[in-house]
Amino acid sequence: YFRGNVENNWVKFANSYWRIIRINGDDTIRMIYAGDVNVIDGLSNKEEVLKNGYDDGDTGYTQIGESYFNSSYMDNAYVGYMYGNRDRVVEGDYTSSTSHSATATRYYAQEYTYDEETDRFTLKDPVALLGTEVTEDYVGWYTMNNSSSTTSNPYVRKITSVIPSDGSSSASIKNHYVTYGTTSKEKAQENINDSTIKKVVDEWYESYIKDTEYESYLSDTLFCNDRSFYSSNTGTGAGTSATDYRAYSGNKTLKCSQKNDRFTVDDEEIGNGDLTYPISLITSDEVYLAGGYGDANSSYYLYTGNSYWTLSPFRFSDSLSARVRNVFVDGDTSNDVVGVSYRARPVINLKAGSLKMGSGTALDPYRVE
Repeated sequence: YFRGNVENNWVKFANSYWRIIRINGDDTIRMIYAGDVNVIDGLSNKEEVLKNGYDDGDTGYTQIGESYFNSSYMDNAYVGYMYGNRDRVVEGDYTSSTSHSATATRYYAQEYTYDEETDRFTLKDPVALLGTEVTEDYVGWYTMNNSSSTTSNPYVRKITSVIPSDGSSSASIKNHYVTYGTTSKEKAQENINDSTIKKVVDEWYESYIKDTEYESYLSDTLFCNDRSFYSSNTGTGAGTSATDYRAYSGNKTLKCSQKNDRFTVDDEEIGNGDLTYPISLITSDEVYLAGGYGDANSSYYLYTGNSYWTLSPFRFSDSLSARVRNVFVDGDTSNDVVGVSYRARPVINLKAGSLKMGSGTALDPYRVE
């Protein structure tokens, strides 16, 4: 395993530079993208760039682009590198609080409508109320907490309790979110749809590796999108249930407990056989073990001066957002909503014994024959 500010894990392969992360248990070689050969070799400060092993935070030559992890985020399904289809309207268990000013007008309704094509809820026959008019009688009603009667959202709020206004203060209202979502962990974790970032990584593969001589060197070694639960988790892993996934813990492992999360192309004995190509992302555990855990660190080979995504689900939070681990701009591991755009750094595995030339340094990287 390569850890820290190492200088002997450089590879030149498929017209790209790579850094070896580790030698896998089957002697295959896992490595992460570190730049386009044509871009880096054309730099006036190539030697300095390669020896430092990171960019200046602007040119971004250590990744293939920027992407959301998933463009949608209001369901547990979206922590997945692939994910299942939402199947019906669900009411979440998280209680949020809103207030309604005594003199302001908001709209409420006993029913709502949902348009599956646009993924939007609207209030049915809404009535306008001042904050002073909202009482316990409106528990069970629905609201957008908005001053427009025609507002549409990908969710609606169901009122669960009301503390009425005293005439000068605001009414205090508690709600549950109602969304169109997945109804079980099994539904959320079906590997049916490609994540946004998977599409970006696959497109890069099609442009630079597919149908070239380089494909013959690649191994169908698993990538782990670990959607198992953290030991203290109480959520269901479905819909908007607040759920903590294994990477919520700081415990580190290179094992992948759920076969459904072991992404492979053809291997269905150990893996799931759901990948299109043998390429994906690094896990947060691999980043931890390389030196990116607990504090800012610019002195290890995975630091780039930019934030980039890992493959590790973090949690579905009370704020209705799926979150995945990332390597932050300072080199430490962090997490963010999947709808935020960060850099993408592909990871591939070479077959055992593929590297025949070079010493592994920046200026004499390992190469295939």
